[in-house]
Parts: sequence; structure tokens; C-alpha cells
Amino acid sequence: MPVFLSAFARLQSWLSPASDQTLLVKAPARILRVVGPIIEKLITDDKIGESYRCATSHWFRYDVPPLAYYHGSTSTCVISGPLQEHGKAYRPTGAIIETPGLDVRLPPEDAHDLDQQIQQVIENTIVDWAADYLERIPDPEPIYPPGAIIDLDALLDDKAPVFHPASLETRPTLPKTQKRRRSTSSSKGGQHV
Repeated sequence: MPVFLSAFARLQSWLSPASDQTLLVKAPARILRVVGPIIEKLITDDKIGESYRCATSHWFRYDVPPLAYYHGSTSTCVISGPLQEHGKAYRPTGAIIETPGLDVRLPPEDAHDLDQQIQQVIENTIVDWAADYLERIPDPEPIYPPGAIIDLDALLDDKAPVFHPASLETRPTLPKTQKRRRSTSSSKGGQHV
């Protein structure tokens, strides 16, 4: 039925493109706080809105809400919701596998196991790609220029002189001069020191 409604809406928009329609949504406030921004993004009439509509188009292909949607070049795996309580954890309701020559519905345990396997493969692929990418990036230029090279063996040698020869030279000391106090007189006749 949604396919016919979508086709009818497209036909109607082609026949009268200037007509905007009003969408009235009534929902509890706690739900509307989450759903409101999504609806606003979905109905934006630009490329971003079109991307949101394309990204969510698979929501209506299935009888139950998809929790995860994995698609390859010819196969798809949809992890179906809603989540159901399973002891102390939650499991998906099931999964749908669609591949050429085979369509399968999986029970909750198999769906959970398959979801975990797919997530692990995705994680490994991303980590491997990131490691390869980091190997291809040249090392950044050092922020500070390299300093003087210190010979640690000579520094730790007990027989080496303690002072650097340049520090042993004598420098003349200048005689200290005594600072004088400045006195000022005020208009009232007193002196401030």
C-alpha cells in the first residue's frame, strides 16, 4: 500500500507542483522532541532533505522496523526490531537475509549472532583501513628544531670534569652602587620619602 501512496503523491506533485500541503502531527511531547527534528529534516526541499528521504526509504519495505540495515552489492541483511528483552540483555526480533536465490528470516538468537559478526567484520575493516591510511601519511614536521646533541656517556662518566671549560673563565665583577632615595615635597610642606 505505501508504494501506491508514494506513487500517488509523486503524481500529484507533478500535476500541481506549486501546491504545498500541511502535515499535522499529534504526538506526546516526549516523542515529539525526538521525532520533530527528524520530520523537519525529512521534509526539507533541498539536496540534504532528498538524502534523508533516500536514507530512510528502506524503513517502509519491511513489516517491522529495521534496527540495522547492511547491504552489499547484491545482498542485504536487515536486523529487525523492536528489541525484545532476553534475560539481562536485549535481542532483535529477528533478521531478514536477502541474497540472489535465497530469502531467509532468522530467529532472535541467530539474528543477534549474525549482527555481532557483521559488526565485528565492519570494525576490523575500518581499523585495518585506518592503519593503512596512517602508514601512507608522511610524518609531520617537528614543531621545534632539533637541539644540541648531548653525549650521555660523557655526562655520566665519573672521571669527566664537572664544569664545562667555558664556565670556568673569570668575569670581572662590577662594583655595586647604592641606590639613592628620592625625596619630593608637597604643597603642604611635608616631605615624602
